Amino acid sequence: MELSKLEEFNHWWLREKVDPELALPFKRDNYSEIEKSLSNKFILALVGLRRVGKTTTIYQLIQKLIEKVPIRNILFFSFDEFTVKLSDVMDTYRETQKKDFREEKVYIFLDEIQKCSNWENEVKKYYDLYPKLKFIISGSESIFIRKKTKETLAGRIFEFKMDTFSFKEYLKINNIKEEDFNYETKIKPLFLKFAEKGGFPETFSLQSDKEFREYVRALVIDKIVYKDIPRMFNIEDPEFLKILIELIAMNPGMYIDYQSLSKQYGKDRRVIKNYISYLKDSFLITILGNYRKGSTTIRKIKRAYPTDNALTYLYKPHLEEDFFGRMIETLAVNKSQATTFWKNGNEIDIIKDNLPIEVKYKNKIDNTDFKPLIEFMKKFNKKEGIIITKNEEKEIKLEQGIIKLIPIWKWLLND
Repeated sequence: MELSKLEEFNHWWLREKVDPELALPFKRDNYSEIEKSLSNKFILALVGLRRVGKTTTIYQLIQKLIEKVPIRNILFFSFDEFTVKLSDVMDTYRETQKKDFREEKVYIFLDEIQKCSNWENEVKKYYDLYPKLKFIISGSESIFIRKKTKETLAGRIFEFKMDTFSFKEYLKINNIKEEDFNYETKIKPLFLKFAEKGGFPETFSLQSDKEFREYVRALVIDKIVYKDIPRMFNIEDPEFLKILIELIAMNPGMYIDYQSLSKQYGKDRRVIKNYISYLKDSFLITILGNYRKGSTTIRKIKRAYPTDNALTYLYKPHLEEDFFGRMIETLAVNKSQATTFWKNGNEIDIIKDNLPIEVKYKNKIDNTDFKPLIEFMKKFNKKEGIIITKNEEKEIKLEQGIIKLIPIWKWLLND
């Protein structure tokens, strides 16, 4: 490998700082926690959907390190567009920079690591041989889904999942401070835009719907469907992946019936099941299973949501008022990081840590809206439930316990 390629990636070796357009000033809410982990030995992994800010966070970490360590003790390389062995990168760096990995503390940043073949064993080798090396890796797919990866790096790795921007981060980047939280004048316009178009940071400054859709289609969907998933899995029909993501994005919360989808699209149900799992592993969709107390398994019935409303807006530009409520539900599912809902005649959208959460984005909550929560609270002996509302905020005391009504925008700002 040529030194010039390394110097191209590591421009701070010559300029003594990271390009400000790469290490942007705005930091994600979990940045300080990520930065603290630089001081421990474990491999630090940043994983998440494309275009959520993983690489920006890496550059911010590098800029921070420049203040503390010798500038050429920081190595960055991205495998996104280059097919090269990790050993070639490490050897070129060690030889040209005359680094002794046993004696010097060196920080190794490896972006889109999952695109480097056999990366798990290579990183493990260096990690075990050279205790002074600190690895920071990133991946746009769930890089630990393979059993081999989990086994190889067990006990050596600490993972941070990076999602699209939260509503709290969205307000911060729009310079709205907590003391400015006036809903009608400050919060509502931003909330409606965030709920419609989601949290991909680079889309916030785009002026037209055409630019927005082209960005999401080209840099998120197409990159994952035609490059990332085919590279990681042996798939025959990437176009069918696009059909499935569009179906789920346009029908957030849809039930996944593999048999029905098999008949509809003329595909083997096992293929459909695999393709949906690939979309999940690439962070494009969220899958919820039906709740069952005391069980860690997800029962057969499942619901699927896009992981960000930008995906829905891409395929469904005209949002009816009733449908907007389903986008609010998507926001709640992804904010809560729920894995289960509950369906037993009645239905509850989210069960999180055994707490029932129902989304009712409408002007007035009535008694019928309490029925599913009351049934759940009785059945599982729970004393609290939540209804996420459009505007209403109050507590209802019932024989079964307390039901809290919380406006969606306020609930999204809760830690």
